[in-house]
Amino acid sequence: MRIDRLVLAGLLLFVTLPALGQKVHVDYDNATAFSEYKTFQIRPTSRDLRRVSHSLHDHVVQRLSEYALEGALTVAASDPDVYIVYYAAYWGELELTLNDLEYAYGESFTPGTYWDGGVGTRDVTKKTFRFKEGTLIVDVWDRERRLLVWRGMATAALKRDYHKNEKKLSKALDKLMNQWDEMHGNRARAIRQLKAEQN
Repeated sequence: MRIDRLVLAGLLLFVTLPALGQKVHVDYDNATAFSEYKTFQIRPTSRDLRRVSHSLHDHVVQRLSEYALEGALTVAASDPDVYIVYYAAYWGELELTLNDLEYAYGESFTPGTYWDGGVGTRDVTKKTFRFKEGTLIVDVWDRERRLLVWRGMATAALKRDYHKNEKKLSKALDKLMNQWDEMHGNRARAIRQLKAEQN
């Protein structure tokens, strides 16, 4: 009887693990006045979801645009205050090197302890980041200063069965961009609440 209960408890734990799997972490530049950003532009990357599914890529770009617009940022055809980009670790691990992107860290950008056992690993000397499979990364770059000022990372945001990914991506983006709201003075959250009350 006791063995049966232990087996049942183990099965229940296994069933509930996927619901607990998605975790979010944000690193940012403490010296940046995020509320001063007014314009944005979303740029493609060589590691986005276009190589997997154009519909998933369009979904992510649309959601990022909506968050930025609702946060009182406006689209700039050229010379925006910030570039917003994303990367997806879809097949295996993903490695990003800041030198390849010709950008640097913000003055007070210090990746936290979350890297030690969460998303992946980092090599400070080479400015290289390695992300675990399934991770979604959203970066915000200060165009004029050529600095990475904000990085949001969500684990378990993708599965290889891409038919199940739209909902998982939406959930991950909601969590990530809620933290961007806080960096941007909570204005985006207030606008979303106002729109919800009007509907």
